Amino acid sequence: MTQTQSYRVAVDIGGTFTDAVCLSPEGTVRLAKALSIPGRQDSSVLEAVERIGVGLAEVGDFIHGTTTALNALLERSGARLAMVVTRGFRDVYEIGRASRPEMYNIHYHRPPMLLRRRDVFEVAERVGADGEVALPLDEAEVTALAARLAADYEAVAVCFLHAHRFTEHERRAKELISAAAPGLAVVASHEVAPQWREYERFSTTLVSAYVTPKIGDYLSRLETRLAEDGLPVPLHVMQSNGGVMTAQMGVSRAVQTLFSGPVGGTVAGVAIGAQLGVDRLICVDMGGTSFDVSLVVNGSADIDAELEIEGHPVLTPSVIMHSLGAGGGSIIHVESGGLRVGPESAGASPGPACYARGGERPTITDANLLLGRIPEDTRMAGTVALDRAAAERAMARVATELGLDVTRLAAGAVAVADAAMADAIRELTVARGIDPRGFDLLAFGGAGPLHAVALAEELAIPRVIVPAAPGTLSAWGMLQADVRHDLVRAFFAVAGRVPAGRVAEELHALRAEARGLLAAENVSPAQMVLQSSGDLRYAGQEYTLTVPLPERVNGAALGEVTEAFHAAYQERYGHSNPAEDVEIVNLRVAAIGVRPRPATPPVEARPRPAPTRWARTVFSGEAHDTAVHDRTDLGAGSRVIGPCIVLETGCTTLVPPGWQATLTEHGHVILERLT
Repeated sequence: MTQTQSYRVAVDIGGTFTDAVCLSPEGTVRLAKALSIPGRQDSSVLEAVERIGVGLAEVGDFIHGTTTALNALLERSGARLAMVVTRGFRDVYEIGRASRPEMYNIHYHRPPMLLRRRDVFEVAERVGADGEVALPLDEAEVTALAARLAADYEAVAVCFLHAHRFTEHERRAKELISAAAPGLAVVASHEVAPQWREYERFSTTLVSAYVTPKIGDYLSRLETRLAEDGLPVPLHVMQSNGGVMTAQMGVSRAVQTLFSGPVGGTVAGVAIGAQLGVDRLICVDMGGTSFDVSLVVNGSADIDAELEIEGHPVLTPSVIMHSLGAGGGSIIHVESGGLRVGPESAGASPGPACYARGGERPTITDANLLLGRIPEDTRMAGTVALDRAAAERAMARVATELGLDVTRLAAGAVAVADAAMADAIRELTVARGIDPRGFDLLAFGGAGPLHAVALAEELAIPRVIVPAAPGTLSAWGMLQADVRHDLVRAFFAVAGRVPAGRVAEELHALRAEARGLLAAENVSPAQMVLQSSGDLRYAGQEYTLTVPLPERVNGAALGEVTEAFHAAYQERYGHSNPAEDVEIVNLRVAAIGVRPRPATPPVEARPRPAPTRWARTVFSGEAHDTAVHDRTDLGAGSRVIGPCIVLETGCTTLVPPGWQATLTEHGHVILERLT
């Protein structure tokens, strides 16, 4: 049974809801939502799949986005961790770069490390910067150490000096430790980050080892339960780079699953941009717990080869994302006499007060309900009835403390949340020299379309796109993803002096490895796409820019690559130095296995719909009679004028006065200012 002859399913777990999308062989889409069960994510997945109404035996492709690894890192709930290093280099990780990120913050404290100094063990071995062995690995010392590691730890990171140039010592040390202590998760630095810069390589390896047992246990448990229920194919998981890989490979490359959950929305943004002919998008995903921002630039997800999470550098290609604790479940409270929203969330249990599930603290969802932005008869996720009286009681407790009435507090809380989200967008755009006014805003998640226009007005963004089924878009985006593996090899040479044949030889070896990885995931040669690039810098600089490389590398091609680097440097920093030598630091190959794309059936044209009902909604402190439309009543070309509300299962779109909404033939809603 092939993917095109069977159902394709994707499941995305959020802090409040678990979303499932199912694509039939005929192209029809089924959607489902289930409340996320804290500590039982595998049960949430199975419940969401059950609500779709398709037997797992009929599924030929199953993709999952999970926050298990990221949560383990953020909550410091990962493995008891040890590190094995070259003798004399025990403190590389603790010293770091000796930098102070917040120079003028006198209260700054460095984020705690993932292990203590006494958890770092030295062994005899040494490799020079040129990759030559200066001191052989003392295998007896490693074997003796393994027994101690097995007794006290759950995971081990093996990080030797210059292992990116000579990997054999790390490989052998891992073999010895795994043989003597088979229950340990052992991660070697050359497997996850074969690059220069020892501290960053060590940090990446530690992060991967720290989350490996947690993600391994979870994926193993989930895959077992899915197989028991009849799933005939391997489970696939999303990666931080926007691609997918098998769950088995995800366990061995745990660091690549850190943004497995939110990245599906960015992949969906690329697909929607292609449908609409838009190649610059700000993607904002506001769910129940968090607000995630990412970019689509020139029709592709904005990816960086390095990211930092909670002070930990991680050398793995990832969609650049900025996250904020602002969602529908973010709790409204008073702190130091001022109104605050989040980052604490009511989550799925007990949830917002209006869910009537035991929550007594007001949230943004309660505020939107009291302002009339969510009609009272709405059922969240299609099943959860709303209790306005419970929301009023919760909001009144905070309102009394601040001397406000309930409506003013609700409006103020929404404004505080909107300001924080606008700042998060600026962090990813303006702070990096990018003008958000040249982008469209793609708003999704259960709460995103409620706040989208306010964000667009604050940032002078001209157009907002609310995609079809915005409440489950991240899961839909996973069905758009290809298999992907990113390979990198350290390579130090001046572009204008290195023989082109040497570059071609290294790229040929990387491409051969890339094809092997794709073949291991049952990708046929016809579906393989290999994209080469290089990390370049001016001589003497510390950081690099990534520039595409041609398939065939010769002297002329290297000259063109150098010119492309000058242009990229000029665009990023506003100046360049064409007279300076350009160094190639790393060579990269992105191995892509192209997968089938779900077709989007066109939406039929319909007459302009009449409102199904009316609501009283507060805009800028004044209540307005507001038309309420069911999104299913809209046809291609349908246009509704604000103020109005467009309702659908799992999401509410707010169209304020002075704005209009038009449905496209693909089922997306375009919000624009009235002219």
